[in-house]
Amino acid sequence: MIDSLSMTLSLATPCLVWYNRYQQYGAEECVLQMGGVLCPHPGCGAGLVPEEGQRKVTCEGGNGLGCGFVFCRECKEAYHEGECSALLEASGTAAQAYGVDERAAEQARWEEASKDIIKKTTKPCPRCHVPVEKNGGCMHMKCPQPQCRLEWCWNCGCEWNRACMGDHWFDV
Repeated sequence: MIDSLSMTLSLATPCLVWYNRYQQYGAEECVLQMGGVLCPHPGCGAGLVPEEGQRKVTCEGGNGLGCGFVFCRECKEAYHEGECSALLEASGTAAQAYGVDERAAEQARWEEASKDIIKKTTKPCPRCHVPVEKNGGCMHMKCPQPQCRLEWCWNCGCEWNRACMGDHWFDV
């Protein structure tokens, strides 16, 4: 048996999590609206309001919340002398600064191409919406889903009938 306190706590915990997130996002938005920045160091995110025009920002939270990371206000990278674009050119491009798993990238391209092919060569069954592929032949389709098995017209999308048979059975 679940007592009312347990029920209240189980409902309150997710609400508290969402409320805390709401408070955090509200505070972050306030800092950004004031012209401040958020520390880009992983795991930090402290809100900082440096002087206007100051490029070099040190994450020094007054109450011990800062991490000490020193970064460029413009590009959010570790602080550097010179223009941010010069830094990017020296390292190639911003994208090259990150390692790319070629196998995962190839898999993602393959999956995207597969989705495109499926989108171009299938239509959803009018009843159960399962993708059905037409590979030549007439317009008379039968849903492959065992629970459905609707016979329908590829051309007009309605249930197969004599009008479909007489009008556009073999249309291309």
